[in-house]
This record gives sequence, C-alpha cells and structure tokens, in this order.
Amino acid sequence: MKRLRQDEIEFLAHPERFTFDYFKANTLDPLPQAAALGIADEELLNYYDNRYHKDSRFVLRLDPNDGHYTDLEEWVAGAAYRVVGERMRDVEAFRKVAEEFTAFRVRSVNALHPYPESQKIQILKKIALELQMQPAMIDEIAYLFSVGSSVFAMELFTRLAESGRLKEFTGHLSRSDTKLSRLATQPMLLYTLWDHQKIALEAWLKSGGKGILEMATATGKTMVGLAAAQKLFTLYGSLRVLVLAHSRALLDQWRREAIEKLGFVGDPNGDYKIPLSYGNTFVIEFNTLQTVYKNPGAYATDLLIVDEVHHGAGLQFRKALDLPCRWKMGLSATVEGAERGQVLDRHLGKTVYTFTLKEAREQGIVPDFKLYVHKTFLDIAEDEEFREISERINRLLNQINANDPRLIGVLSGHKFNRFESLADFVKLMRGSRYSENEVPEEWQKLIGLIYRRRLIIHRSAPKMEQAIDLVKQLGNQKKCVVFSMDIDTCERIYGSVKGSVNAYRVHSGLRQDDVKRTLTAFRNCTTGVLIAPKMLDEGIDVPDAEIGINVASAKTKLQFVQRMGRILRNRPDKKPMFHHFVALPRNFVAAEDSFSYQNDLAWIQDIALKLGIALELYDPENSEILGLEKQSEEVVRSYYKTRDCILTDDFGTINIRNIVDSIRGEARKRLIKLLEPRSGAITDEQWLSLLRRAYGDDPMNNVSSLRWPLIISGRDPKTLRSLLLVGKWDVQTSSLPVRPLEIPTIDIPEYTADATDRRVAELIAALKFGKDRGEQDRTAQKLMDIGSPAVEPLISELTSTDKRTKVRIIRMLGVIKDQRSVYPLAGCLRDPDREIRKSAADALGTIGDPRARLALMKAQRDRDPAVKAAVKRALGKLREGH
Repeated sequence: MKRLRQDEIEFLAHPERFTFDYFKANTLDPLPQAAALGIADEELLNYYDNRYHKDSRFVLRLDPNDGHYTDLEEWVAGAAYRVVGERMRDVEAFRKVAEEFTAFRVRSVNALHPYPESQKIQILKKIALELQMQPAMIDEIAYLFSVGSSVFAMELFTRLAESGRLKEFTGHLSRSDTKLSRLATQPMLLYTLWDHQKIALEAWLKSGGKGILEMATATGKTMVGLAAAQKLFTLYGSLRVLVLAHSRALLDQWRREAIEKLGFVGDPNGDYKIPLSYGNTFVIEFNTLQTVYKNPGAYATDLLIVDEVHHGAGLQFRKALDLPCRWKMGLSATVEGAERGQVLDRHLGKTVYTFTLKEAREQGIVPDFKLYVHKTFLDIAEDEEFREISERINRLLNQINANDPRLIGVLSGHKFNRFESLADFVKLMRGSRYSENEVPEEWQKLIGLIYRRRLIIHRSAPKMEQAIDLVKQLGNQKKCVVFSMDIDTCERIYGSVKGSVNAYRVHSGLRQDDVKRTLTAFRNCTTGVLIAPKMLDEGIDVPDAEIGINVASAKTKLQFVQRMGRILRNRPDKKPMFHHFVALPRNFVAAEDSFSYQNDLAWIQDIALKLGIALELYDPENSEILGLEKQSEEVVRSYYKTRDCILTDDFGTINIRNIVDSIRGEARKRLIKLLEPRSGAITDEQWLSLLRRAYGDDPMNNVSSLRWPLIISGRDPKTLRSLLLVGKWDVQTSSLPVRPLEIPTIDIPEYTADATDRRVAELIAALKFGKDRGEQDRTAQKLMDIGSPAVEPLISELTSTDKRTKVRIIRMLGVIKDQRSVYPLAGCLRDPDREIRKSAADALGTIGDPRARLALMKAQRDRDPAVKAAVKRALGKLREGH
C-alpha cells in the first residue's frame, strides 16, 4: 500500500485549507497588493509546472480540482490590472488596454509554457532581436520576475507599450507552435557586444580570420569567440567549430555559455564531450589540448578557438594548434598582453587586438575594486625540521664564506669572493660539474639543504588564521572565493569555516559530477564561500562573487590577475575586494628569503600601478614582520653594492639601469622634480603616489619592477633622484643635468614565459645537433643556468633522443634538482642501456627526493655492478637526507 506524503495526510484531514477562499483570506489579503500578487503568481507557476511539465517538486497549496486555480487566475488578473495601472501612472489609460493586457498575458503563457525557464528567456530575446530591439530588456525583467508569471508579463507589457513595439512583439509571439519551436532551436547571438568586443571581432576578421585576442579577465573574450562563430555561420550557412582548452571545467563553461548566449538547445550542466548542434549545419565541439595534440589530423574543423592560449605554447600542446582548419582564434587574458611569443605567432597568427584590465576599469567594463595586501608568515608543516635546516644553512654559509674566499673567487671568475646570496652559490654549484676545480664536501651539503628548504617553502602556504577570520567575517554577507595552495589546505579551510558560513569546495580530488554540482550550487546561492586550489585560476566564472581571498602563492602575474578576475564581473552595486597574502618564513635565511620576499612585494606593486588601483596594507603594524622586511632591504642593498646586477634563481636577473630607462620622457622628468623638495624615508604608499603623479594620464602598461630602485636607494629621496638621473634619455629630456650616482648601478629585465620557452627550445636544438663537445658543454651549462623553466622540455627529450644526449640530459636534470624530474628519471632506471641506468641513479641521488626510494630499491637487483654501485650511493644519500 502506498504511503501518503505529509501534504496528502493534511489534505485528507483539512480539505478546507486547500481552497482558494482559504488561501486568499489567510495568505493574500494580509499582504500589500504587489507582495500578494508575487506569492499568487508563484503558486500559479507551480501549478503550470505540475500541469504542463509533470514537475511535482513543488507541493501545491490548492486542490487542483473544483476550479480553485481558475479562481486564482482571475484574482491574479485583477490584481495585475491594478498594479499595471499604477505602474503606467494612469489607471484610466490602463482600463482602456486591460483587454489587450489580458490577451498578451494569455498569449505569453500559452506560447512559452512548453519550454523550460532558460529557453523562455531565449525565445523572448530572439523575438526582440528580430525586431531590432535591445535583448538586454528581457534579461532585466527576468532578473526581477519569473518568466511566464503575471508580474513578468505586466512589466514586459508596460515596457513594450511605452516603446510603441507592443503590437509587433505580440504578433511574433503569436506565430504557430511550429514556427516558435523552430525559433527556439535557432542559434542567435543573444547579447549585444560591447564596443571593445566589436573592435576585437572586427580586427580578427580583417586579419583573415587568424590571430590572437589578448583580453583581460572579465572583459568577455568568450563572447567574442561565440560572436565570430555566429558571424561565420551567417555568412556561409554551415560551420563546424572546435573549442580547445587545457581544462575540462573551462570547456564545460564554454558549452554552457554557447547555450546561454547563442541559444543552442542543450542541458547547460551537460558534459563538454556532448557537442551542440543546430540541424547539423552549425556544430560546436569541445576538447582538451591534452587529447588533440596526440593526433591533430583527426580533429579537422572550420573554426578553431583556443582559450587560455598560452598553454598551447608548450612543446607538446602546440601540435594541437596545427589541426586542419580554415580559421583560427587564440584567446588569452594577461596584464598587458605580454605572454605570447613566436610559437603562438607561428601557429595561430600574431596578436591582432589587446584590451587590458586597466582599460576595462576606465571604460566601466569591470568595477573599481580594492586590493588589500596581508603580510604574514608561512605556515610550515615541517616546522622543527625547517628551523633546523635554516640554522644549518646559515652556519654552513658563514663557514664557506670564512674558509673558501679564494675558491669562490676562482669559480666566480673573480667577480666576488663571498656569497651574499644563495642564488650565486646555486649558480656556481651548477657550473662546478663542468669545472676542473673540486668543491668541498661542505658545499655539497649546503646545496642539498638549500633544495630541501626550497621544497618545503614551495609546499607551504601563508598562515591560515587571518584568511579563516576573513571568511567567517565576510562569508555571511557576500559571496567569497578563496584560492588555496593545494587540496590539503583547501580541506583545512573548508573544515574550519563550514560550521560558520555557507561553504563549498572544489578540487581535483573530487568526482567531476560533484565539482559541477558544487559550482552550480555556489552560483545559485546569495552568500557563502567557495574554496579551491588551482581550478578557478583560468576561465571558470563565478559572476556575482564579490570578495577574493588569495592564500596561495601566485607563481606568475598572469595567475594573480586571473584570480582577481574571478571577482571582477560587473554587476549592479558590486564593490569587489581582493585580499592577497604575501608570506615569508619566520626562520629567515637572509641570503635567500630577502630577495624572493622583495620581489613578491615588487610585482604586487607593479600590478597596482598597471591597473590604476590603490594598494592597502591590512595589518601595517606587525613589528616582527616589519623588522624582517627592514633586514631584507638592507641585505639587498648590501648585495647590490658589490655586484653589477642582482642574480636570482626564481625571477631572473635584476638590472636597475633597465628599470630606470623604462621610465620614459616627461614622466621621468616629472618624477625627478617631485623628488627634489622631499626629505625623509619614502614609504611604499608615497612611492606609488609619486609614480602616478609623474605619469599623470599616460598609461603604465609597460612599467616593471619600479619598487626596486626605491629599495636600492635606501628609500632616500636624494639617492633615488641621483639614480633616476643616470641612464638613457628620450630626446626631449636630454637637457637634464646628470649628477654622479651615489651608489653603483644595476639592471632588471623581467623574463617572460614565452622568451624563456623560445630560448630553451633553441638551446635544446643546439644540445642535440652541436658541432663539437665543447659547444654542447656550453649549451648544457646555459640550460642549467635557466633552471626550472628548462625542466619539462628536457624531460620530453628523454624519450626521443640519442643515447649520448640522453645521458647528458639526465645529468643536467640531476644538477637542476627539480622534483618534476624524479619520476621520469626513475623510469630511466629500467632503460636497456647500462650507462643511462647508472646516470639516472646518480641523478636521483643528487636530487635527494624521497619519492625515488622505491624505484631505487627495485633497481638494487640490477645485474650491472656499476649500476648497482650507483643505486647504492643514491640510497645512501637519501638516508642521509642529502
């Protein structure tokens, strides 16, 4: 026997409570007219869904029999007449059109009821477009009221009557069911392009349907891609489109936006692997770069769109860009369009349009926002071990500087005889493999400790307490997005806040279906927090999120700006804020941490300058951090006084002269004059203000690393002014007097990913095809100097090169000591060639990553004595923690 639901039991006990009269007396009459109309309308919509779509998710308040809903229809019509009359400010005028409104309302309900809510909106927008009206009007009304409701019909009727288009619109709405069904499935661009989007599309079409559009996050580059597809379909009557991206979540979003913005029929929450099709004449397919590059010839299409195109520049992924097609469009979001190089130019065409985030803010495309910087300490999981390693590094560095000045001088080419920076030491150690000079055992120990410490820092995130407090404070008021370091950090934050706020989390450790459901739930909520590691960095939209909290170390400016872009979608009354955490280890190694910390602060300041936004400190009075910050500035200045440049492992070579030269023309002249009357130390905030005043209305898109001259000068206005007077000058400023510089000069070029990628590719080619061994040795040294950016290209060569080069690459990977090399090198332990196996064992021992232990233990069974000896040495180094 069927069990009765609670509402069915209540109906049997009190049937009188399910009549229209009871509903009117107890629910509608006590409310103001407009509020009562809204509730009655919702009940009618529930009834329509039950009747037309067999959707029983909502329990009906009235008995569907005996005419109760007919009575409710009449009450709603009467109430709507009165409200519309007030809306039109002329009740008498409305009485004259009351019959017309009734007909419009009935026509709307009958025409739209077969379609789901989203498709109803699309149909109305397509009718508006047919009549050359702005479709945004439909979105505005749908944002306020449910489509198909009386209040929606009331507002639409009033707007159409006021515009004089009521009769035409009603006529299009009254077409036959067959024609309306055809319109419902017909793709059509449902949004009006912004001016910058029109310019971008026109530039791409003028370039012959090839090229890259570099448009900042939140400025609608997806819309331009869809508009290009619609344009080509309109021109040629048939079109196949393939959208490529590196992320499945990004492809899911592309598919959803094609449905929402082009009017394709499909489930917006469906998988990207399901194509969208209109009569098989307009088809959009979606796929990953990881899939297509393996066999690009199998994915021929008419229009290729590659989103987040900088990923396509990789040595393997770029193969996907050569699939057979007629038109190509690359899309990328950068600060000023810097992340592009010859690889992408060659495969997709040159950049034909650039639109920066600063331009977007100035044109009102994205809202003004605040950037808060939190200075905090790293949360080191292996705290005791990290403290011990830091102390040992400091002791060994002091010991080496005291005992080995002669050897330091010889290996550095007599450029210096002590190590002020660990980056200098690391570079010399990389080169020592190709030197006749033996390095002492203490040097070997120090390099191992440095890499162990760096690995711990790499795996660490800023301390969570401030971020968790922020989430608890803001998560019940706004929608927040938290960018975490990794899955563990994501789960920690989620566990800490889920009892206080409406919390969601997504990461690669969850099932794809769960991720989709979570993102949909977050989109539909009004307040709460979404926590994620890297999944949100590129392309996944959370349009109404207003607060961004970044507790993950952004490794590039692009990554940082993409994270800001997640909260920059323009919405009414939206005031976004972005909180960024800059962290340093409490167990400070001055010769290492000073440079990386100062660089973190420098490029955050660059971004603030380029975007034209204020940069505010959230806790400027933390005395412990201020003390370490002052110490780090002194270390940098001391290093600079004995060098002609600042060498670093992670962000290139810093050259102050180049930075000074980048401040061009009148801006530099004004800056020097602004500094002349000043005295006392210049703060970061004052330096930002001076730079903005110097540039005035001139764009600052190409400024870079302008905080470094401030640090090198000791924040002294006189010294800073002297520094600015040295360097190349534009013709119009050559008359300025040049005074002797009171401190030595340095240079600071900022390496871009694409420039490094090109250089690595050239060097690998030289390594493989060099004329003699000496040339190949020099090439190997250059690749090792590049370090981490060369690792993946070198790894990819392990499977496709000759034995001699393979051995050389294995040894180079051992010198670079990047953890990404561990598993590929472990695979080389099974190579048929004994020398390759031996070299791999030696390299794994040098790297010292414990993940190699299992592979090395298995390799102890190797039959070759030399290989077994190398394996034994490697395991010994792992046990020593080398």
